[in-house]
Amino acid sequence: MTDHLLLVALRLAIVAVGSLTALWSLRLALRSHGHRRTYLLLALGFGLLTLGAVVEGVLFEFAGWDLMAVHTVEAFISAAGFVAILLSIVWSQL
Repeated sequence: MTDHLLLVALRLAIVAVGSLTALWSLRLALRSHGHRRTYLLLALGFGLLTLGAVVEGVLFEFAGWDLMAVHTVEAFISAAGFVAILLSIVWSQL
């Protein structure tokens, strides 16, 4: 297996696991009335982390962007995802 195919397989695994995690967090938000904001932010955070992996792959494979540019875009989206997860943790403590 080439390095490129291994990277694609790992990105697909990240998308699968991240999507399931975001979906479960969203389901928790819809069921829980007391912690709805916490679970919605958690779902948003994991969704953004997953989106970052998708955007990185799409921009590199199909849009022809260079590696530095796609990593930069993915880093910004991932940072936003981690901020949402951090906010969900902080607001759960209030």
